Amino acid sequence: MRLSHHNPNAKLGDSFKRQQEAWRRAYAEALSLRERFPQVEQLVVNMTFTDVKAMGRYSEQMRSMGASAKAFFAIACPRTLCLDGGFDLDAIVLGLLAGGETASMGTLQCCGWVDPTRAEHSRCQLQMHYRIEISYEASKLGATKRRASV
Repeated sequence: MRLSHHNPNAKLGDSFKRQQEAWRRAYAEALSLRERFPQVEQLVVNMTFTDVKAMGRYSEQMRSMGASAKAFFAIACPRTLCLDGGFDLDAIVLGLLAGGETASMGTLQCCGWVDPTRAEHSRCQLQMHYRIEISYEASKLGATKRRASV
């Protein structure tokens, strides 16, 4: 006979596994940059992070995507214990492309949780300062600008 011991961290571990699997699945299902945005040659995202709660320090990140890369613009929160957080740049990228723009910068705040009880005071609130730069294929840039102005 085996006795089962209650493990309070098991549920939290399951939550992190589900979160990781959801991110993996979304990435796997994403189209390539070429398939989704044929006019784009390269997209670069530079990120720095500010921890308003002073719980940690986070390294700068840079993501450079060529035409064959996945057009996946969700960035996981770098805070290890953040649950259901992250940063979604998809709408920002879509806005840049719709206007034929080449760059954008701004700040997003993570709305995840650092405590599984999800008490309001336990919001992650990590800030990501981003700069997105897009390079268009020269042969398709004129067509993109003409379509955007119609």
